[in-house]
Amino acid sequence: MKFFSRKATAASVVALGALTAVPAMAGPAAAIPSQCSVGRDFSTAFSSCLGGTGEHRIVCFYTHHIPGVGTIIGYGPWKPVGETSGTYCPQDRVTNTFVEVR
Repeated sequence: MKFFSRKATAASVVALGALTAVPAMAGPAAAIPSQCSVGRDFSTAFSSCLGGTGEHRIVCFYTHHIPGVGTIIGYGPWKPVGETSGTYCPQDRVTNTFVEVR
């Protein structure tokens, strides 16, 4: 009986060790942009990221100028860290802006 429980314990420890090693290896490959900020002027929203790797873009939600049409979503182009992504985003009708990263 003791032989079986030692064997089961050893198998559990090995399996647990394998599971904890996988996230540690995925860390560097999963780096995303960091230090991101959103800016706006009269009719444009833009995003920029200063750290990390990968790409980012600005996303802007604004209300259409014709009542009842609803919300429009503007997406900027995907840009690498260090470059700026911008999209049309009328300042007087903005409901939300944020940076999307990948």
